[in-house]
Amino acid sequence: MKTPLLFALRFLALTLVVGSGINVPAKAETLLEGPGVSVEFENGRVAIKRGKELVVDVQSFEFNFQAPKSVVIGERSEDRVTLQAVYPSVAKYLETPGDQPVAIMIERVAGGFRFTAKPEWAHNTTVRLRELDDHFFGVLEMLYPNNLKSPDLRGATVDVDSHGYDWQYHENYTSIWSAFFMTARGYASFFDTFAKGKYTLGVNGKTELYHHTGELNWYVFLGRDGDEILSSYYRVIGAPKAPPMWALGPVGWRDQNNGGAAEILEDVRHLTQLKIPFTAWFVDRPYSEGENEWSKMNFDAKFAKPEEWIGKLEKDYGLKFMTWIAPMTFGDKTFPGLLAGDHGYMDLSDPVAVTEFEKRLKLQYAAGVRGHKNDRADERFPEMTAWKDATPQPERRNKYLYLYAKVTHDMLTRAWGTDQFNFARGAFHRSQPYLSAVWGGDSRGSWDGLAANLANAMRCGFMGFPVWGTDTGGYFGGRIDEELYARWIEWGAWNGLFEIKLDDAGGKNQDRPPWVYSNGLQMAFRDACELRMRLLPYFHSLTQTASRTGVLMKPLAYVWPSDPATHAIWDEYMFGPAFLVAPITAPGGQRSVYLPEGRWHDFYEPVRQYEGGQTITVAAPFNRIPVFVRENTISVTGTILVGNRRVWAANEKPWYVIHATPGRNGDHAEFELIDSLDLNKSKKIQVNVRLGTVYVSMLALGAPGELRVRQEPPARVRMNGRPVDVKYDPVQAVYRIPFAANTSYEIEVIPYTP
Repeated sequence: MKTPLLFALRFLALTLVVGSGINVPAKAETLLEGPGVSVEFENGRVAIKRGKELVVDVQSFEFNFQAPKSVVIGERSEDRVTLQAVYPSVAKYLETPGDQPVAIMIERVAGGFRFTAKPEWAHNTTVRLRELDDHFFGVLEMLYPNNLKSPDLRGATVDVDSHGYDWQYHENYTSIWSAFFMTARGYASFFDTFAKGKYTLGVNGKTELYHHTGELNWYVFLGRDGDEILSSYYRVIGAPKAPPMWALGPVGWRDQNNGGAAEILEDVRHLTQLKIPFTAWFVDRPYSEGENEWSKMNFDAKFAKPEEWIGKLEKDYGLKFMTWIAPMTFGDKTFPGLLAGDHGYMDLSDPVAVTEFEKRLKLQYAAGVRGHKNDRADERFPEMTAWKDATPQPERRNKYLYLYAKVTHDMLTRAWGTDQFNFARGAFHRSQPYLSAVWGGDSRGSWDGLAANLANAMRCGFMGFPVWGTDTGGYFGGRIDEELYARWIEWGAWNGLFEIKLDDAGGKNQDRPPWVYSNGLQMAFRDACELRMRLLPYFHSLTQTASRTGVLMKPLAYVWPSDPATHAIWDEYMFGPAFLVAPITAPGGQRSVYLPEGRWHDFYEPVRQYEGGQTITVAAPFNRIPVFVRENTISVTGTILVGNRRVWAANEKPWYVIHATPGRNGDHAEFELIDSLDLNKSKKIQVNVRLGTVYVSMLALGAPGELRVRQEPPARVRMNGRPVDVKYDPVQAVYRIPFAANTSYEIEVIPYTP
């Protein structure tokens, strides 16, 4: 083993002195190269460039808050290089004090680069970056600092530490966290650790990433937009969990079902009578026996014979059923493997506790429970208590959220395979492969509560949680205003998860179901739920392909990071590639909307067309919010999953509608439809424009339907080389072209020339 002195002598000629006041000039040297990107080393700095553009400038990697005394280039290959650094004496951590050599490895990974080092004596790691006038998005769901709704964290210092209970930030338990952020310069930072940390983001010329761990495991991903960046990120943490289609329709619940199972059945019966579609339901606590009416995890007398009433929900109404759960027993001493503390948190690193957890929940699975609302992991967690697997204290609070997701996912998978769903209000990075969705905490039932929860959703999008949903109508508050309720329902229909709460928190005011409101509200409620049902093929496809297509609710700066006008926008987003959604967050029925570059069409009145790069003012009738369709996109709607619609639409047949909004000459668009009517096979639909002709290519689908192509008349249509007679719809501004099931098509829409 080389002594620190011999190590230093060996590399003396190449040493670049840092932080000692000695300026050693050196020429920039390229260490690694990838497609259009490179890593360079100069004067102790590590720079990542896109072409000639400087994207990331690492001033130093610091351990125990000490910068290196010197750094030299060590071993290298085509895909990796090692920097040999010398750190000053760390006598208090070592039996043999003295300057310490540390090997810092840089390697190419898909979409970027990885930096790793693990000095045995280190307990703290900091990445110090040169300030490049950047903008930062992600890290936390909470509206920090100062309840600012803008997702741009430039100028903020934030804790990377999952503590959700904090009333000063309005929506308590907004508890999604991640050591991951995107930037306006087109890169993302991911520090792969559960250890708590603190990020200083463009504060007084300083950007620092600190974690309470001695291990450096840092990724930089580069991409044109958030989708491209996340595709690289998911290669590291794993593909996001894909939910079943039944969990993507309207999902109903009450905070308390004081009337037991009979109340649930009555709610579903009443909604069905009003012809308001739902596809799933869940029960919140209390519904069980034991401590805090939960710890036995069974069904109490009000919910007796669960296999019968859960079976009735599925057989008579087509609804799947889920339950609220918590990783705590509230003092149940019969449960093994608990952590110390009053709340009885389970040690989810202890197989004994996990086995008991599953043993109790198997009673639910036997009765037909298909999923869980994962609650309570983000409250008063006893982080100072030792774990079975010896997880270090700085990692416990963040890692617990990950373990909760994984444990419940594994239990559900053993019971139901992939036909199951779990969603949580608390999550940390690496939870994505084990969580079907997240929801935005306990929102206030007010206009500001709606707005704040929308801003929360944007922050989650930047962190790479694909499916997000709000407590539609708000968690807190009694009877809410009809206009607010309508706007929340209309926005909820464009959430990744559409769950609707039918009562006040605690069940004190049973006044949220639509039948206690006016006919106008009931119609808006029905319209939103029916719209959601039509959109299911599109939503389902996006969730199944999220590892490639990114999050469903995409903030504008996620899609257009180089457009400064998008950086502070929190109240608009793209849903998938096709739709720009602009929720109504204040009374009055109108709002301003920023349309990014390109051409846009009104979703409800397609003849209305707008050029992008401008802000417009639009009106919003009581029953809908502004939605726009981006040119050069494809979406798919249809009649696929019926839920309780089977009661009043028994004769309705499965039907697809493909909406093609072509771009300009030379443009190409494609959409990957996951065909739920054909074993969830992937079916690619493509649209090209050449010399004014629109070419549509589509694989055989599991149901018949209609292709709607936006094209100015007059035009003629050819399907698989043969002319067909189709009509132009002037209201929708499309040609309607019917197609059969189980047949592939090549379709041409050709401008008519005399």
